[in-house]
Amino acid sequence: MDITAALEALRAVRVLEAIASGDLTTRQLDMLGYRDAGSWTRLADVYFGPTRHRRLQEAARRAGADLSLDALRVVERHTRKLLPGAAVTPWELRVELCALRGTVAEIDRQAAARVRELNRAVDDAETKAYGRRSVKGGKNTDALGLRTITMTGPERHITALLAHLRPTAEKLRRADPRLSHEQALFDAVFATGTGPAGPVPPVPLVVATVPDGVRLLRREGDDTLFGLSDGTTMTGTALVEQIMADHHYVGLYDPVEGPVDLYRSRRTASTKQRILLAGESLLCEGPECTTPADECEVHHLTAWSQGGDTNVKNLTMVCRVHNARNDDDPHAPPRNGRLERRPGGVVFLPPDGGPPRTNRHPLRRLSARGLLNA
Repeated sequence: MDITAALEALRAVRVLEAIASGDLTTRQLDMLGYRDAGSWTRLADVYFGPTRHRRLQEAARRAGADLSLDALRVVERHTRKLLPGAAVTPWELRVELCALRGTVAEIDRQAAARVRELNRAVDDAETKAYGRRSVKGGKNTDALGLRTITMTGPERHITALLAHLRPTAEKLRRADPRLSHEQALFDAVFATGTGPAGPVPPVPLVVATVPDGVRLLRREGDDTLFGLSDGTTMTGTALVEQIMADHHYVGLYDPVEGPVDLYRSRRTASTKQRILLAGESLLCEGPECTTPADECEVHHLTAWSQGGDTNVKNLTMVCRVHNARNDDDPHAPPRNGRLERRPGGVVFLPPDGGPPRTNRHPLRRLSARGLLNA
């Protein structure tokens, strides 16, 4: 098979059918190096999953039989932008857009024009569109230490925002001709008070391992009791004061058990647990997820509904998406996979029964777990 024939074999409908039938799993796609495995699986659910519109679903598959995966993703992206109340249903639109032909860029332009035409005729279209305003991104850091956000909103709002920033940007460029237009607009966001005055200073969290000869005994009220090899006991508060007393936060972590406790002058359990868990992982525990712990939710590894306790050993930091998709019932048929704490840290158990996986983001090396396991 030559290269052209191999690419022909990757027509969207054929690949999605293999995913829907189980002949091709997300895990296999990940191992083959396809970063879009998750979006392909979602497309397979749309075009081969259960629906009340089986006839239109089959028609869309027939119409899109020659489309590439990239083209079908464009079709789906524009279909999701169809407003409620349009003259056609989403499935009718899919059939229509799947029949488009040309390059991916040409299909993108044609689909955008068609959906825009349909949306203009919708009653109260501006109000419905305004409900989809958003600011996305800001959590992935590139090799230069930079991050990107994307803002989406009604054209008049975006135009007004840029008009507000341009005078300041032009003034900044006159003062420093080396600035590009985009650089000046960025600086204008902060110079005009549109953005914050500057970055929020971080609060240090010192990672301290439980010393040799010290064993965790039990919780006592809001503290933790440790047993020492000399036959005496010591509270966690006293242990931390002995290790280090010049930092705002000092967290105790066990290389096997994970977070033990955290101590500060004012104790609020939920805040204390969140800080300790954030220091353990720094990022969401979901494989390949880049959501920082500060933006995550506290997740019960053994679900509350399954009898799980709200203690640090049964908690971890997970983003909203991975929290919602976690299979909370370990006895139910696996669907999305689940997180579990094992000696050395939290692991993700894939739904296909594959080996446990962890988030291998380079930043994890600086987490409490990474420092202890180094």
